[in-house]
Amino acid sequence: MPCSKCKSDFTLFNWKIRCGECEAKYCNKCLRRKDGILYCEVCLILIKRPPDRMKLMELKVKELRDYLNKNDISTYGLVEKNELVDLFCNKHIPEKQRKGVDKLTANFGDPLKPINGFLNNLEAVITEQRPTPRQSRTSQPPRPSQTSSQRIPDVSPPQFGAAAGPSAPPFEEPTTSQEFYMPTASEPPVNEQTPGSSPLPIRRPKLEDFDSSQDLQQLSSKELKILLTIYRVDYRGCIEKYELLEKAQMLWEDNNQHKDLPEDVPVQELCKLCMDAPLDCVLLECGHITSCIECGKKLAECPICRQYVVRVVRTFKA
Repeated sequence: MPCSKCKSDFTLFNWKIRCGECEAKYCNKCLRRKDGILYCEVCLILIKRPPDRMKLMELKVKELRDYLNKNDISTYGLVEKNELVDLFCNKHIPEKQRKGVDKLTANFGDPLKPINGFLNNLEAVITEQRPTPRQSRTSQPPRPSQTSSQRIPDVSPPQFGAAAGPSAPPFEEPTTSQEFYMPTASEPPVNEQTPGSSPLPIRRPKLEDFDSSQDLQQLSSKELKILLTIYRVDYRGCIEKYELLEKAQMLWEDNNQHKDLPEDVPVQELCKLCMDAPLDCVLLECGHITSCIECGKKLAECPICRQYVVRVVRTFKA
């Protein structure tokens, strides 16, 4: 199996080394060292904290999606690369901390598995044979009483915040690790807020934000679908981006044409609810055309047949 990047064969001088993050096989010339671990160029960009947005935009969509899924971050519904980069920058992905043998096994995992298992077993045996502090204190003989004149007085550390005197209690060692730190009333609680705690803001484009129909080309496929959904334009069957763009441009031109209605517009062509906008939508399932798109969104039932409104679809005049 050759190197994943340069496709060169592995030899005695060209070693096969595993990347410390993606675990792909590379030669020693295609890897870079960071904190004692070898990484490929793609993983060096992915593990950098804080992330570099310009470098992330140079990566492939598959590389971004695989890294996010590996860290249990869902990418469902994200298609565009800038959406994945926004998710990457807003989510807090902790950097892995490796020490000792873990740094070796990160790049040479298979040959060093027996050594790593032996060291782990040795550490477990030493931990079991080591006496706990509680057992060592109980095995000590009892201290002599205070009436003995030869007893050496205990030296206790000074008690901060209290007056020194004979009535001050002696210093006692904490028996558990939880007793080392006791928060006081003057210390406010610390609330850690990660960048991933706030949801990503969803951009909702509007027709009023664009000066011409050509400006709609700046939108992505997902933003075009959101725009068409807001104005109730049916885009079923549209797969390519240019098909969505054609419907969005037709919507903008029709909206711009009927923005300022002339005074001599027939009443039959006006919305029967607000009387300020043209008839530009059809109510389903009944199929009646009786209101504008803004009034149609607010209707629960058709004002003509009283049938329940399932959907409102934007219409265009030929």
